Amino acid sequence: MSSHDLVYGNLAVSRVLGPMECVHALYGQAPRTKCPFTDDELAELARTNEILVYVPAGIGATEMCRRWGFRSNCDFDADRLIRYAMPNEDHWFLASASKTPELIYKSAVAAKRTYEEDGLHGMDVRRYLAFAATFRFLYGNLPDQVYWTFLLAGSYDRSGISIIGFDAYGMINHHGWMKDFKAKFVGSRYSVLAPRIEVVHETAVVPRSYRGGGRSGREADMD
Repeated sequence: MSSHDLVYGNLAVSRVLGPMECVHALYGQAPRTKCPFTDDELAELARTNEILVYVPAGIGATEMCRRWGFRSNCDFDADRLIRYAMPNEDHWFLASASKTPELIYKSAVAAKRTYEEDGLHGMDVRRYLAFAATFRFLYGNLPDQVYWTFLLAGSYDRSGISIIGFDAYGMINHHGWMKDFKAKFVGSRYSVLAPRIEVVHETAVVPRSYRGGGRSGREADMD
């Protein structure tokens, strides 16, 4: 996690920001819904090399770019072929803190199958922008620079998929692509949705999904 100088009067104090403080810093206000991940799950993010990301309901991709100063080759509001996941719901997710995507040289079809086996979800444009802003805030650089990432939770047109990444100049590039395409510079990223709507005594013990964690993280299963 990143170290920031906080000023109390004339005294500057350098300390590490927690995951919830990062969310407050990015949006300038408290989230509208409580985080559905438990304190224990948040405490292990350093071990799992993951970060917490928040996406408010109703905020569009173009507004996200404006808010965080992202330049893009795409007018997200004008491109009506992009399909989003959960656009009308506040949601939280965990994502890998790796600087580059994983499952390089695997198609979107193969990557989605891999993630579904672990009970994981993909990203869409809004999730990706919130992830990228969180990553840059924490580590001081952009993720996926000169790589492409499949957005497995969204879609493009009727049967396509979005790919996204930052070019060498720091600009976001987005294109509609083919789900069965694979290349040595294209990968994927997962998102972990909380296994509960809210943290209460009965739900706190429900296991979350982990990359490589197998069937125990699925939202529903048959014994």
